[in-house]
Amino acid sequence: MEHIRLTVTLRPGRGTLARLAATLNHHQVLDFAYTAAPADVVTSAGASASGATAAPATVTTAVIRVPRAHAPRAQEKLRRLVDVLDVALDPAPSGVAAAMPDGAGSSAGAPPR
Repeated sequence: MEHIRLTVTLRPGRGTLARLAATLNHHQVLDFAYTAAPADVVTSAGASASGATAAPATVTTAVIRVPRAHAPRAQEKLRRLVDVLDVALDPAPSGVAAAMPDGAGSSAGAPPR
């Protein structure tokens, strides 16, 4: 099965993961990875003259693998989320099918090389 990897860049917040899951509810999701930034990571652009620091600017990524047929609709729905900054389509590497644990991409019965 051909699939596409969607890399979603978003601002983390309360309920972000739940909104992602609800948005993808009607799509066949083959794989989902969500990387949350630690709460103590603060990126400041520098202090102002008054000594105030900039607000935390954290970015989180989610990598979602969906069948090729579902990719355009899933990308369109993800872009509408308020937390989402960008959605990039990345075709999955060709060697991924051969490495699938269920053996779907392996050549069963072929002699080893």
